[in-house]
Amino acid sequence: MRLKTKLLGIETGGPLIVVLNPKIAAELDLSPADRVRVMAENKYCVAIANISKHIKEEEIGVYEEVQRQLNLDAEQPITIIPEERPSSITQIKKKLDGLELSKDEIFELVTDIVDNRLTHAEISALVSAIYTKGLSLDEIEHLTKAMAETGQMLELGVKPILDIHSIGGVPGNRITLIVVPIIAAAGLYIPKTSSRAITDPSGTADTMEVLAPVTFNITELKEIVLEHKGCIVWGGALDIAPADDKIIEIEHPLQLDPTGMLLSSILAKKYATGVTNIALEIPFGPGTKCTKIRAAELEKKFKAIGGRLGISIQCVKIDGSQPVGNGIGPTLECIDALQVLENLPNCPIDLKNRSLFFAGLLLEEAKKAPKGKGLALAKEILSSGKALSKFKEIIEAQGGNPDVSSSSLQPGKYDETICAEKNGIVQAIDNDIIKKLGRILGAPYNKGAGIYLKAKVGTKVKEGDPLFTIYAESGRKLSDGLVFVEANNPFKIKEKA
Repeated sequence: MRLKTKLLGIETGGPLIVVLNPKIAAELDLSPADRVRVMAENKYCVAIANISKHIKEEEIGVYEEVQRQLNLDAEQPITIIPEERPSSITQIKKKLDGLELSKDEIFELVTDIVDNRLTHAEISALVSAIYTKGLSLDEIEHLTKAMAETGQMLELGVKPILDIHSIGGVPGNRITLIVVPIIAAAGLYIPKTSSRAITDPSGTADTMEVLAPVTFNITELKEIVLEHKGCIVWGGALDIAPADDKIIEIEHPLQLDPTGMLLSSILAKKYATGVTNIALEIPFGPGTKCTKIRAAELEKKFKAIGGRLGISIQCVKIDGSQPVGNGIGPTLECIDALQVLENLPNCPIDLKNRSLFFAGLLLEEAKKAPKGKGLALAKEILSSGKALSKFKEIIEAQGGNPDVSSSSLQPGKYDETICAEKNGIVQAIDNDIIKKLGRILGAPYNKGAGIYLKAKVGTKVKEGDPLFTIYAESGRKLSDGLVFVEANNPFKIKEKA
């Protein structure tokens, strides 16, 4: 049936939806939430049909997601036909029953997710089934390959290809901005594709975006990496493992993080970019994604799946019970990283040491340094200024200003320093409160928003000593942050006996 496009100018927030007049829906024997194939010129998509009398008989209401996917103009003629329910729904029911899925069944499921043939409710059922019933190692391997192979694959034609990754949960842990230039300065390839923050004050891509654009297509990425050895870009623009982004949209509001999905989510993107060696950080402790027990379980599974994919994974379980570095929020994290790369004496030593450790590990993995000598080589590359030069080269290659320095960056102009209310020792810094505070202040969308720590766990403080400063780009957000801190101070101070 041919209908004229009516642009609704509204986003659904994810699913592809069109709206039909009740009479047209009846003629096509469609009920609300049935699927239709929407075709325009040489493109098509599968969308969910809603029904409304506010849409004329000759029209089809189109939400912005459908408009973008098909590149539609107002009143453009398009064709719709009813679409059968995908057979992959049977696989979802099978998983809900606790049965194992075959390679072909998993590929069919993932393909239907990528093609938007499954509704949010159906993907939610799949995520819930995996959360409650789990995935075998075979299923995780097949899911990882399916998520990678249904998207773009980066083929550099070189080896080894290195990667640094953390499963996350620790504020300020921006070691990537230091490790990547050290590795690239050593002449090794490290095409780092990173995520944006979902619940944290900043993701690696959000932080790098302060210094340079991070949105590139796969061809541009390949050119940058082959010429400069490294990059730090946003993976979401590359169409790498596209099913993963759709699944994360479901997991986030449900607050579910099934282990099988976690492994596939991380490793699909590494597999798709041709990574051969990964240094994987697994933080554990309060405010992270892991207990010490789960960290040990993840290490075994990462190594097992990595072996099946041809990826060597060195896992490092590490205490993540307090933030890393001093700055939390895009600009403040950039300042920290640049201070380390500039070899400044006041740079955050914990960020520096952690970065050097992981860089050394990768240098040994790539046989650039003998076992036990990687750390020394990483230190030499950093102290010589080669890492800083390479970082500026990468910034310029990505379209940023290579003349940037830690002193040239400024956080939000509205700030307030929070001081200790008693003498004592900093016993703990609550990661969850820090992350929530950063978001309230406006990070990561407001690049200058965030928190700068002036004390860490174990620091002795006196009443009136500064603990941390909060920054915002508006007075209102600073005020919101202060109200939150009044009720939720992230610093726990133990009075000395």
